[in-house]
This record gives sequence, structure tokens and C-alpha cells, in this order.
Amino acid sequence: MIEITLSDLNKGSFYEQTLQTIERICDDYGITNEFGTLSMANQMVLDYLESYHPNFIVDVSYQIDNSEVGMSYVLQAGDFNLLSQNNEGQNTALFVLQSLADDVTFSAGFDSLTVTFHVKTKISIQRSMQRQEVRQNMFR
Repeated sequence: MIEITLSDLNKGSFYEQTLQTIERICDDYGITNEFGTLSMANQMVLDYLESYHPNFIVDVSYQIDNSEVGMSYVLQAGDFNLLSQNNEGQNTALFVLQSLADDVTFSAGFDSLTVTFHVKTKISIQRSMQRQEVRQNMFR
């Protein structure tokens, strides 16, 4: 499994950095057909944060293996409690997330949210990790 972490993202840096990371993941692992789904889910989280936590600071991590891409969002202050509540279909962001993703999970204290997608990568994660290790050793 490969993990990529972006720390201390705020309103000014969230969109650009997360979108670039999603694009890189899709390109690197041959899942470009999933770009729209992943970026739309990311946009739903951003919409929620901008609406309910305008001065948010969040850490985002991506977990990638041969059959899943997970995106985890951890708020440094505030929570995802309002996002978790589906009051008679009024919570559009939650509905869209649940429609796009294979799994949407909130932590017990609602300070983190994990969105998981089942995908089939065209490039083996094991092979990709070996290539990264070779590159790192070349430049030592």
C-alpha cells in the first residue's frame, strides 16, 4: 500500500493541492477513468468545509493499493458531524459522497472522514513501489 499525506491545508491550498494529488494518483496507477469520481467526492468535502468551517485546517491522506483508493480527511478543529446527518435528503454532500464512493466512514468523534473507492489499478502497486525505491537509490 502507498500512502500520500498533505498536511495543514486551508481554504487557499486545499483545492489545488488535493486535485493535483488525485490527478497524479490517477495517472501513476492507470485509473484515469476514476478522476471525475474522485475529484467530485473531494469537491463535496470542500463544499462542506467551506460552508460549515470557513477557516478550516485539514490533513488529507490517500491510501492506494491494487483494489482501493481511500481519501481520509482529518479536521484540526471542528468536526464532520453535520455532514454525517442525513435529514430527510437535505444533506446533498453526504448523498453525493455515498452515491460516488463504495464506503463513507466517520470516526467516533466525527473529527475524521474516510471515503473509499474500489478500483482496479492498471499498474501494480508492488511494481510501482519497487520503481520508486530504485529511483531513490539512484539519487543517493
